[in-house]
Amino acid sequence: MKLTEQLMGEHEIIKKVLDSLQDKIIQSRREMTVDTIFLRKIIHFSREFIDACHHAKEEKCLFTCLERKGIPREGGPIGVMLYEHEMGRSLVRKIHDTLARYERGEADVDEVLDRCEEYLELLRQHIYKEDNILFPMGDGVMDESDHEEAVRCAERVESPAHERLHKLAESLGGHK
Repeated sequence: MKLTEQLMGEHEIIKKVLDSLQDKIIQSRREMTVDTIFLRKIIHFSREFIDACHHAKEEKCLFTCLERKGIPREGGPIGVMLYEHEMGRSLVRKIHDTLARYERGEADVDEVLDRCEEYLELLRQHIYKEDNILFPMGDGVMDESDHEEAVRCAERVESPAHERLHKLAESLGGHK
């Protein structure tokens, strides 16, 4: 299996969690309350699975291979993806900080949910661009040995908590 295929599989997991987050945002706006436990789990999933596992494999393994194969970082699709990874990290910090302020009575429901919606929209667009533009572009320039090396790299980068994080994703994706 190619690394791009593995990453697209992880995108499917992430999209299910995002769907659950969207459902929770709708419910929270209707009830004018925030499920802080659920959002803390989303923050944990975002930091540990999306960033530490998934983005690490993209950044350390796939993107470096694509650069070697001639796809530019600066002014190209890799640079855009890296910028969006940073935007995602920043939004997760903002969600965390706003949630803490909400718990202290210093932020309202809309402030928390607005940050969540920004994150949700960023990730959905980001995944679309990777699945439909960057990954097919990468598959077009990578040969079999490149794919094999990228997969080996991803195995080295993979978090030991990967399977536990899959279970967290399942619990979040099934949460309504």
